Amino acid sequence: MRFLFDANLPPDLAHAIRELCQGEQQVLEVCHLTDKYKGNTPDLTWIPSLGRGWYIVSIDKFNKSRGQEREALRRAGHTVYVLDPQWSSQPFWQKSARLVLWWPQVIEHAGLSQGGVHRIPWRHTSSKKFLSL
Repeated sequence: MRFLFDANLPPDLAHAIRELCQGEQQVLEVCHLTDKYKGNTPDLTWIPSLGRGWYIVSIDKFNKSRGQEREALRRAGHTVYVLDPQWSSQPFWQKSARLVLWWPQVIEHAGLSQGGVHRIPWRHTSSKKFLSL
C-alpha cells in the first residue's frame, strides 16, 4: 500500500505516520504531496500522474471542478480517505493523536478495499466503521 497525504494536511503529520509504519510490511510508502510535487500543483495534474492505486488521505472532498477530480481519482484507481470537517478545526497535536488512533483501522480497511471515497469521522471507537461517500 502507498499512502499520500494531500496538501491540505501538514507534511509533518504524513512524515510521522510514515515513521510509525516502518514495521508495517504491507505499507510500502507514506508521503506528503509536497514530497512529490510543488504544493500548489492542481489536483487534476497530480492525481493522474501519481500512478495507479494510491490511498489518498485528505480533508478535501474533491468536489471542485464539477466532478472532474473524482473522475480522475476513479480512473487512476485511487482510494480516498476524507477526514470529517471537524478535523480541520483541531490543533495539530490533537489531529495527530487522533489520526494515530485511526491509522491501524485505515491500514486494515485499505487492505480490504480498492477505489471509492471513505469518510473518517473525528470521534474514534475501535468498532467504528468508515462511511463510503
